[in-house]
Amino acid sequence: LFYPFALVAISVTSFWVQSVVTEERLVPALNIISEYFNIPDDIAGATLMAAGASSPELLCTIISLFVTHSSLGLGTIVGSEIFNQLIICAGSVYSSKVHSNDESVKKYGERFLVLDRTMVVREVGFYALSIILLYVALSEVVWDKNDQVERINVSLFKACLLFGGYLLYVVVCVYMEQIMAINGFVLAWEEEPSVRLPPVPQEVTVSDSWYNLYGGSNEGINDSNETHLRSLESAMSCGSVRCRNFHEEDLHQLPFIYNLTSEPVENFETSGGKSTHDSVSASSSFVNDDDDNNTIETDTIDTNRKKVRGLLSKGYKMLRCGDRCGADYRDYPVQVNDVLELTNDDDTCEIRCHLWERSYFYSKARARAHAFQLRWFTITPQKISSVPDRNSPTKHAMVYPLFDEIHVDVKRRIIQLVHPVEGKRDFVLIAPSLAIFDAVLQALDKYVTATSSLRDMGVTELEDDRGVLSKRDRNADPHVELIEFPKNASMPGIALWVATFPLRLIMHYSLPDVRQLDHHGHVTASIFVAYMSTVMSLTWLLAGSYTMVVSLESLADVIGIPDSVMGVTLSAAGTSLPAYIASRIAAERGFGNQAVANVFGSNTFNICVGLGLPWVIYCLANDGSYSELENEHILESILTMAGALVLFVALMLQTGYVVLKWHADLFVLLYVCYVAYSIGQVFL
Repeated sequence: LFYPFALVAISVTSFWVQSVVTEERLVPALNIISEYFNIPDDIAGATLMAAGASSPELLCTIISLFVTHSSLGLGTIVGSEIFNQLIICAGSVYSSKVHSNDESVKKYGERFLVLDRTMVVREVGFYALSIILLYVALSEVVWDKNDQVERINVSLFKACLLFGGYLLYVVVCVYMEQIMAINGFVLAWEEEPSVRLPPVPQEVTVSDSWYNLYGGSNEGINDSNETHLRSLESAMSCGSVRCRNFHEEDLHQLPFIYNLTSEPVENFETSGGKSTHDSVSASSSFVNDDDDNNTIETDTIDTNRKKVRGLLSKGYKMLRCGDRCGADYRDYPVQVNDVLELTNDDDTCEIRCHLWERSYFYSKARARAHAFQLRWFTITPQKISSVPDRNSPTKHAMVYPLFDEIHVDVKRRIIQLVHPVEGKRDFVLIAPSLAIFDAVLQALDKYVTATSSLRDMGVTELEDDRGVLSKRDRNADPHVELIEFPKNASMPGIALWVATFPLRLIMHYSLPDVRQLDHHGHVTASIFVAYMSTVMSLTWLLAGSYTMVVSLESLADVIGIPDSVMGVTLSAAGTSLPAYIASRIAAERGFGNQAVANVFGSNTFNICVGLGLPWVIYCLANDGSYSELENEHILESILTMAGALVLFVALMLQTGYVVLKWHADLFVLLYVCYVAYSIGQVFL
C-alpha cells in the first residue's frame, strides 16, 4: 500500500525540481547567453528560450525513447497539448479583469479576453500544421507478429518533416513584419475593437509640440482626452525630455515592447476605465519578512483577487513553501493606487509609487511568472531609485541612469527609459494606473531638467550611497534562496520545506544562480557562470526527467494502465503546471493575449521539436525508422487535439476573437471528459 504513494511522492518531487530548475536557473542563464551574443529577441524567444521553457517535456521524450523505451514521452506531450489548450486558456480567462462596462458586459459577460488577430492567425495556424504533421508521422500502423501487437512506424522522412515544421515557424517569426507587409497588413493592426469600453487616451495630438508623442490627428478628441493630454503637455512643456510614442519603425527593433504594445488594450481595462493593475491596490494585508511590524493593511480588499491568490498558492506555491520573489506583488506590502506627493514645489517635488519593471532575466522568454517585478519607486529631481519593499529602503535598491529620452505607450501606460550609453540596458516600466502614469511623466521631466548639468559633464550613472550592505542585500534582483526558511508559511508548507531541505541544499550549492544585479541594474554574473548554470541545469533536468519517467512507469504498472495513458494524464498535468501558473499571472496583469499566444507557441514547439527532434536522431541511429511504439490509442488523442482546436477557432470567429467565461467553462468540462475517457477506456 505504501509503494504507490511513494511513487506519487517521487513523481511530484521530480515535477517540482524540474519547475524550479527551469524557471529560476535555466531560463535566466539562457537569457544572459542570448544577450551576450546579441541574439535578436524573436529568434532567441523561438529557439533558446523555447527550448529552455519546454525542456521538461523534451527531456521526458528523450528519456522514454532512448532509455526506458516506452510511450510515456509521447503521451506526456500529447496530454500537455490538450492540457495547455483547454486548461491554461480557461485559467487565463478566469484570471482576467472583471469588466463593468454595460455594453461589453451585456454582450460578453464580466470576464473575457480579447485576442490579437495576427497572433491567432500565426500561432493557431502553426499549431494546426504541427497537429497535421504529427498525425501524418504516426499514421503508419504495422502488425508485430512476434509480440502480437500493433505498432506505429515513424520514418525518417516523416520525422524530418515534423521537425522542419518548427524551422518554418522560426523563419516566419523572424520575418513576420515583411510577411505581413506582403499580405497587405500593418505591423500594429488597428481596427475598431469588437468590445466597446470606456474611452482611453488614443494617439491624438493637441498641439504641434505633442506630435512626436502622440503622432496622430485632432480627429476624435473628446473632453476627457483633451484634458488628459493638456495636463501632460503642461507637465512637460519645458521640452527637456525627448518623449515620443512607439512608432512602427521602433517596434521591430524592440520585439519585447511590441509584444506589450500588441496586447489588446481591452485586456488592460477594468471597471470604470482603470487598468488591470489598479486591482492590485485592493490587495489585503501583506507580510514583510524583514520587519517586526510586518503587517500593513490597505484601504480595501479585493475578494476576487484573494481567491485567485489562494488558488495559485495551494499546490504549486505550497511546494515552494512560501518562497518569495520580487517579481510577484503578493510577496511585498503594496499600496499601488497612491502617488505620494511629498511637496508641490517644482524644484523639490518628490513622488513615490509602485511601478512594474521588466525583469532583465526573463526579457526574451514568453509569458513567465517572473517577467515583471513590482518595485517601489522614489523619483526626485536629483535621483530615481526603487526597492522591492518600501519598508526596507536600502535592501535590493536600484539607482537609474541619467537619461534624457523615454518612449511611451499611453494606451497601455508603458514607459521605456533609454540608457544614455548605447549597448547598456534600457528599463521598461508599466504604470498601474493612468494617474500614476501622469505623475511619473511629470516627475521624469523635472528629473531630466535638474540633472542636465551632470549629463553635460559626461556623467551617465549615479554612485551608490546606501552604505555597507551584505552581498545579498546589494543584489538589486531580490529572490528567495532555495535554502531560505519560509517565515510566514503554513504548517504544511513548513513540513514540506523540511522534507525537501536536503534536496534544496544540494540544488542551492550545485546550481549557479545568475540573477545578480548591481545597483545600476547591470548583470554581475559572467558569461562563464551562465554557461555553468546552463550545464548544471541540464544535468539536474536529465536526472529529474529520468526519475519522473521511471516512477510514473512504475506507477502505471501498479495501477494497471498503459504508459501512454499515464503520460496524457498525470505526467502532462505535472509538466504543464508551471506554464499554467505563469499564464494566469500574465492574464492577471493584463497580458492575457500573450498568455494564450504562449499556449499555442509552446504546443508547436513540443510537437515539432519535443517529438520531431528525438525521432530524427533515433531514426538516423536505427536504419531510418522508429517502430517500437505500441498503438495505445494515441491517434484518438491527436484527433481530440484537432477537435479542440477546431472548436477554439469556431468560437473565436463567432465572437470576433474574444474568449468568454463560458468558453472557459466549456474547456474545463471538455478536459475532464477527455481524462475520464482516457482512463475509462482501459478499464471498460
